[in-house]
Amino acid sequence: MKKNYKHLFFDLDHTLWDTDKNSAESLSELYHELELSNHGLPSFDKFLECYRSHNERLWGLYSDNKIGRDAVRVNRFRYTLEDFSINNYNLANILSDEFVKRTPYKPHLIADTIHVLDNIAGKYQMSIITNGFKESQAIKMQHSGIGNYFEHLFISEEVGFNKPDVRIFEHALEKAGVKSEEALMIGDTYDTDITGARAANIDQVYFKETPSEDQEATYVISRLSHLLEII
Repeated sequence: MKKNYKHLFFDLDHTLWDTDKNSAESLSELYHELELSNHGLPSFDKFLECYRSHNERLWGLYSDNKIGRDAVRVNRFRYTLEDFSINNYNLANILSDEFVKRTPYKPHLIADTIHVLDNIAGKYQMSIITNGFKESQAIKMQHSGIGNYFEHLFISEEVGFNKPDVRIFEHALEKAGVKSEEALMIGDTYDTDITGARAANIDQVYFKETPSEDQEATYVISRLSHLLEII
């Protein structure tokens, strides 16, 4: 039996906004514009692979409050360059600044995003809960065409707590005016979206193509459109 949810909380990056595609597009532009092959980077594919590895690790540390946002922004490029024996802090800063400037304006969304939002708009209140940088998230939503679907945008930097800290979910519930049993959290990152929502007694939808067997959630979906079968 379907539960009578009133408010849907979504993660933004990787759940609705296609972070991989948008980031790769910006990184490809920068790789060629800055002629990174002349600095010792053998190929764009190698550059992208190393960047993604460092970026994922640093975002994990940021979510755990072990490093600050500036460490994520610069060090993901600094460490990537160092993997190729390029010790150029100035180049890392340029990459960081340009990446943050242009990437939020990329419009690509996860498959089925507009279809899903169109189908549930007006039936549920919807909000975003994100650990993303505060100067970027509203721009992403506006330029990808999804801003008008959401009532609230809860950004960890502004709230003061990163997912999975239960306090950001409690804050969102309070501002949205709903009880935990009336809410549903949809996200792609188990250690932040799912565990955090569970700690706040919010049902969860884990959106992952191939989840691990030990990653339990109220619901697990492999395509965003499968959300419509739940609600």
